[in-house]
Amino acid sequence: MHKGSFIAGRWDQSGPAVLEVTSPIDGQCVFSTPYDPDHADQAIAAARKAAPAWAALSRAQREQALRRVQTELAARQEAIAQAITREIGKPLWEARGEAKGLAPRIDLTCGSISADVADWDLPNGVGRGRYLPLGVVAVLGPFNFPAHLANGQILPALLLGNTVILKPSEKGAGVAALYTEAMAAAELPPGVFNLVQGDARAGAKLTADERVDGLLFTGSTRVGKMILAATNQTPNKLVSLEMGGKNASLVSEDAELLGCAKELLHAAFITCGQRCTATSQVFVHHSKIDELAALLKRALPKLPVGNPFDDSTFMGPIIDASAKARLLGLNELSKSAGVETLCAANDLGGAGNFLTPSLRVGDWADHDYFTNEHFGPDLVLIPIQDDDEGLKLINDLEYGLAAAVFCEDQSRFDVLASRLRCGVVNWNRGTAGATGQLPFGGWRNSGNHRPGALFAGRLVTAVQARLHHGGSVSGFVEEAMRS
Repeated sequence: MHKGSFIAGRWDQSGPAVLEVTSPIDGQCVFSTPYDPDHADQAIAAARKAAPAWAALSRAQREQALRRVQTELAARQEAIAQAITREIGKPLWEARGEAKGLAPRIDLTCGSISADVADWDLPNGVGRGRYLPLGVVAVLGPFNFPAHLANGQILPALLLGNTVILKPSEKGAGVAALYTEAMAAAELPPGVFNLVQGDARAGAKLTADERVDGLLFTGSTRVGKMILAATNQTPNKLVSLEMGGKNASLVSEDAELLGCAKELLHAAFITCGQRCTATSQVFVHHSKIDELAALLKRALPKLPVGNPFDDSTFMGPIIDASAKARLLGLNELSKSAGVETLCAANDLGGAGNFLTPSLRVGDWADHDYFTNEHFGPDLVLIPIQDDDEGLKLINDLEYGLAAAVFCEDQSRFDVLASRLRCGVVNWNRGTAGATGQLPFGGWRNSGNHRPGALFAGRLVTAVQARLHHGGSVSGFVEEAMRS
């Protein structure tokens, strides 16, 4: 049993229910905590109470508080990495990379992100633009990056004067508890940062409550649309949605295939394909597809799948048994779409949720296999006649998060990228890579045009325009004042 929720600077272990986190490695319970959906209401009240005093501090004063958080996150780096592996099944080497990036994110937040939302003045003192905090911001985090993605939203929100409520995925509750321990040890004022553990009911309360001024969600398109429906009568609430993807790569006839194959293997199968930016389909010039398929088919079985605590493991388990069953079902679903399987998904047995990655090839069709996000280690190669056909097929998809173009000429890439309706387009690099030095967000069913990363400060602030001194009033007014 752990400490429960964290509200107004105190841990609250009350609640009628217990949340248990089952490890995908062996099916054992690795974390449990009491919870109460009503903790969401208490956290909102605490955050609203703390908001005026926190917003009244200067940005420099709030940065001092975040520097204490930075020290505490660094001290818990290994513990957080271990928890990510236990709860999510992410290989420890990868989990350590996620945990290692938490504390340095404060440097980015206080640097480039802060600079992006700097106040500015008009010439001659005519006026000024100011970025003000929204107020209370709720962060609804995903399971696949249980620390990194929430951290990238929480830190800018705090720096820019908001109070925060974190509702993590139930599958990463222990990771969120460790993260919150760092916040508690940094001694932020009570109510400035709050943690609400629990199931979807807590998230629904945060979504519906008009006292929450900003809602930052990362997760599936299905849930994102439910959030939009639940908030369509609260225009005062800024809603940022980072949703799913059906991410594609375009391989042109002049692509260098060995480097391309390496990038595709990484982007499709790292984190067991459980990334919103993972590559799931590759549109390949017909003259290149046989050679590329041969390269991938030869290498794919060599990717080590197994215990994520083993340093030699590339892929650990899928997050849960239902996800594993769904992904194994792609063997039949792809067959019904007329797709040839080169490497099938196979259940590795045992108590964990382990399966092998799959590789397929076939002509594109308007079929669930090609149009739905599967969120797992499955990759299909699709032949195309030319770049135009590939662009059309990618743009016809409902999603628009990430894409990659493999070609030799950068000017050709620039032309192709400008025609892709995606928020992230990489050149000779897989879709799974991103940087906090650029905006990050999806279009169409992958997001609502509110990118984060470098632009994260824009998600948690409102711009206020201020005109100074006397303006140019109407002559009628001047005459009336002389009368």
